[in-house]
Amino acid sequence: MSKIIFFDIDGTLHYSGIGIPQSAVKAINQLIANGHKVVMCTGRSKGMMPEEYFHMGFHGMILGAGAYVEYEGKVIHRELMTKQEVQTVIDWGKKQKIGIILEGEQHGYYDPDNHDDYYVAMKNKTEVDCETTLYPISEAVDVAKWTYHHMDLDLKPEIEEILGHKYKGTYHEPVNSVEFVPMGVNKAKGIERILEHTGISRDDSYAFGDSANDIDMIQYVKYGTAMGNSVPELLEIAPYKTARADEDGIEKGLKKFGLI
Repeated sequence: MSKIIFFDIDGTLHYSGIGIPQSAVKAINQLIANGHKVVMCTGRSKGMMPEEYFHMGFHGMILGAGAYVEYEGKVIHRELMTKQEVQTVIDWGKKQKIGIILEGEQHGYYDPDNHDDYYVAMKNKTEVDCETTLYPISEAVDVAKWTYHHMDLDLKPEIEEILGHKYKGTYHEPVNSVEFVPMGVNKAKGIERILEHTGISRDDSYAFGDSANDIDMIQYVKYGTAMGNSVPELLEIAPYKTARADEDGIEKGLKKFGLI
């Protein structure tokens, strides 16, 4: 019987500085050859994904941390911010002098008026890691989510209230950022939608992740695995663990489960 495996991207399939390890590419190909289903499950929105990811054989994708869900070419869930909400996010972020990255279905967007060293470095790193080009926020369309960089956490409730509590922020300590997605949206909900769509049992579900926004996913599936390079809060709750992403963690984890 086919199993279904969900993979986070950054820090799980992709590792900064090396990209996707060849061992992980080989492992995914073997999963598919063995008749299993594979789904990318990432906080990245569609416009932040390199084109090559869409040609790796994934059966489905959960993007924007669950704001966009697609399986075998069929979109089964999609949420976008309104133009007014996007403008509010931009105006408030600029007022607070916070680094802004908007993530859309076509592109990612940055603030060209922000010349702070940390923000410029983060913007450049994002383009390298995502293998993409960020466009000015004035051109933003079809925005699914956003991230504030170097944001004072005490300010998080303020912007959430301004937006009518329609969005919630998750703090990512390693990069000192707060990622905002629609309320009720998370990777676990995206997985639930795909399981309902495919009829695959939750007992046959697996997931690999490394970050704070992977906690719901790892707890939801039957076999949730934290990468060796995961944040402490994920390592604490994950029932299974594997090696670091840059030490063949995906391949080793899948072998441990007998999936390849």
